[in-house]
Amino acid sequence: MVKNIDNEIRTVIPQLNRVWARYAQTLLEKPGLLIADREDDLNWHAFLGHSLDMQGFRAAEFAGVDKLTRTTFRGFLPLNQRGIGVKELASLWDVPGIRDHLLFGTKGAPLSATCQVLRGHGGSCGNALADAFETFPWRRFHWSIRGLLQNSAVLKQHQYSFRRWLQNECTDLGVADFPPRDFKKTVTFNNRAMTLESALCQRLQAEFYRVGPEIAPYMLCDWQLWLWNEAKTDLFESFKLDSFHKEFIRRYGKGVIPMDKQGFVRWWHEQVGCEDFPPRLANECIWMGIQDRVV
Repeated sequence: MVKNIDNEIRTVIPQLNRVWARYAQTLLEKPGLLIADREDDLNWHAFLGHSLDMQGFRAAEFAGVDKLTRTTFRGFLPLNQRGIGVKELASLWDVPGIRDHLLFGTKGAPLSATCQVLRGHGGSCGNALADAFETFPWRRFHWSIRGLLQNSAVLKQHQYSFRRWLQNECTDLGVADFPPRDFKKTVTFNNRAMTLESALCQRLQAEFYRVGPEIAPYMLCDWQLWLWNEAKTDLFESFKLDSFHKEFIRRYGKGVIPMDKQGFVRWWHEQVGCEDFPPRLANECIWMGIQDRVV
């Protein structure tokens, strides 16, 4: 199913109108953008691919969700080709020698020291993960290894399923239907009224290592986009407020496009109408426009 999207919008920002005209109609068929409501898709794409992305570490390429954009003679293989998923990563966090090193022993140490610990304490899985990090042609960090292991361990009590984690959080917030029909439904979290998607973002930040206010909505928005496209959920507001988005607003916003998420959402709805398109679509058009240098 693909929703029909007009190729023309008329905002006060001609550059936004231009990137929308170029990309919007084909976005919902773009390979690797929408995340289907299935355990494997959410685990590999939203969780392993997005939870550490946008931080200088190309997590989606490392996991194998995105195609590798830089080749190397060292023969890098991503996690999904090595048989290393959430369960395997979580098992490495359970090893005291690995966990203690990542928590207390990385300061001032080269990445090779962490890879040696993985090899010395992690068995075949540790060796394979060390191989992946040593041959990855993009930047990699101690914290990216810690993030993959520590965050995967959080899902142990949810049968190593990010989808089950999301469902449990929705239930705790008083939302029985899953996937949620309305992410803008008001819930109470920490004695405050807020939308369900805002509460989920706060829970993501609280539960997972290095998941902050930019990463949390990124872990949700492409799953939400799939649900919206399939008419399984109503309009939603999450999008990835990354450096490309901010750069576009600095260049072309003319002082009328707010830089913050809530402000951009409000401005977008005022421009195109609240019942038309989620701001994630404009956000992706902006990202592609900056990447392809068409603005």
